Amino acid sequence: MKNFLLFALALFVGFSTMAQRPKETSSRLIKSVPAVAIDNPVMNPAQLSNPSVNSKSALEDELGQTRYDLQTNEAIQNRFVIYDDGTMAATWTTSMQDATFSDRGTAYNYFNGTNWMPLVTTRIETLKTGWPSINAWNGNGEIVIAHQSATAGLVKSTRPAKGTGAWTQSIIPKPAGFTREMLWPRTITNGPNHNYVHMIALTAPTGNGGALFEGMNGCLLYYRSLDGGATWDKQGVQLPGLDSSNYTNHSGDTYAWGSPNGNTIYFCMGGPYVDAFIMKSTDNGDTWTKIDILSNGYKKLKSTFSGTIPPWKSSDGAVACEMDLNGVIHFASGIGGGSIEAGTRYIRLYNNGLIYWNTTMPMLVDSLDLDTLDVHGQLLGYYADGPNPGDTLKILTSYRTGLSTFPQMSVDAANNLYVIYSQVTWENPSPEEINYRHIYGRAKFHDQTTWSTDPIDFNEGIEYYGYEFIWSVMAKKITGDKLRIIFQTADQPGTAVGTTGAIPFHDNFWQYREIPGSTFWPTGVGPDKVAEKNQVGQNYPNPVKDIAFFNIYLEKPAIVVVEVSNIMGQKTQTLDKGMMNAGTHRMTIDGSQLVPGIYFYTVRINGEAFTRKMIVE
Repeated sequence: MKNFLLFALALFVGFSTMAQRPKETSSRLIKSVPAVAIDNPVMNPAQLSNPSVNSKSALEDELGQTRYDLQTNEAIQNRFVIYDDGTMAATWTTSMQDATFSDRGTAYNYFNGTNWMPLVTTRIETLKTGWPSINAWNGNGEIVIAHQSATAGLVKSTRPAKGTGAWTQSIIPKPAGFTREMLWPRTITNGPNHNYVHMIALTAPTGNGGALFEGMNGCLLYYRSLDGGATWDKQGVQLPGLDSSNYTNHSGDTYAWGSPNGNTIYFCMGGPYVDAFIMKSTDNGDTWTKIDILSNGYKKLKSTFSGTIPPWKSSDGAVACEMDLNGVIHFASGIGGGSIEAGTRYIRLYNNGLIYWNTTMPMLVDSLDLDTLDVHGQLLGYYADGPNPGDTLKILTSYRTGLSTFPQMSVDAANNLYVIYSQVTWENPSPEEINYRHIYGRAKFHDQTTWSTDPIDFNEGIEYYGYEFIWSVMAKKITGDKLRIIFQTADQPGTAVGTTGAIPFHDNFWQYREIPGSTFWPTGVGPDKVAEKNQVGQNYPNPVKDIAFFNIYLEKPAIVVVEVSNIMGQKTQTLDKGMMNAGTHRMTIDGSQLVPGIYFYTVRINGEAFTRKMIVE
């Protein structure tokens, strides 16, 4: 059993350099709904760089740029879609300003089957918007819904032909009797030609210029249109179990849709002051059932409560869910928490661990102990220090979440489950000793009870040195045995918008990347079969610039030796791995020590040899 060190840090008022691990410091008052801009000073801005140039490896395509860098408060919207013909559309919030953000809106890029559009820096709307969701719509078209403010309605942008033509922009009217507008929308589409539109959004809380609704300071409501958004037959519906008898408030961006399955639609929610749960409808939104995942004992504390409650564990609000081909709904969330001191509510950041749960499991134990989660197969990822002195957390920038967070989930045609997420790494600290975040991934094969190899760092390697990778979005559709993701990157860690005054404004880039299924599965283990004998996968990336990775599968414990030879047959490297346990393992080859050319790596498993070709640039 692993012995995990948990982090239960508060939202920092200030940071100082820490020689070892971060320690808990003073908390900061949390509003019931995160504001669009969050105050979170980290250090003197004069200490920080202000980068303006981005670089990338050969694996990524550039999509666009933004100076406005706060893409979500917790969970991530539907930002990326693959259409049935293989074309793709990606969206994010963009602004090229550093102050008023009057040009803020939905950036859009389209892949026509061959190429992405040129680098995008402008919005599709004529109004200042943010937090877009994109979906297929009305046959061959597409729909984007984004928010404005508590006094300006949600903006719907549509066009009948995806990737081309002018957008038609309109305002979604608020329900009769509402005094304020909705914020932080999430949408999905289903039905004939994707003309059923489902939306959840939050009533604007008082901290964002809104008002109380049915006794709640921020309430999640459901909308439905059966004619592509022309009319809404369900507007501002409070779903069962989500009212003031159960919660004092909901928070912005703490909810996420899963992919529709016929008339079955569902979304998940979590956060420091709510339960973690799934809302599911099997009749296209007419009736709903609440499926509990994690109970939060402090969800009903009234605003008049004046006592003190020590820190507790919870979901951090960055949640994701997805239904597999057997009807099982899978759920992931970072670990967060809260505390109350003399009636003041706080969120507590930097707890360690990424939760996994599915609808065949009992409810999670609210302690969220990492060893317990691990024993029950409910721990997807966690931060751990590196092997060398100094390989620790030093200074962390706040994204209002845990150390492992912002999960995304997809299921392929063979019912294999994939998860990607963002996590702090001890590697590549910035000159100011701020730790960067990378994108990690795991997979669970369709008939396996355990997850595949240890989490894979998709930003490992010298080409990613000194870059932050955050807010990754994975397409729900998996085609050609490839995962497709988009994400934001910069050589300045942290968010300028989300930590007002602490991080300088800087150029951020949105990129696209494909991740082959072979990243997770050895050769011979694909969508329709399981390894039944020793297997050795092809290295990735290929060609190699520095570090190469490949997977092996051992049917039983074996002695493993890896030999690298040049085209003349001369051995250049020998890696004696000794006795290794049965199962899947990820292996590495240091290509930076090899001159460019063609090489072969041979893996000897109890004397049985497997050889693969590798190209070094």
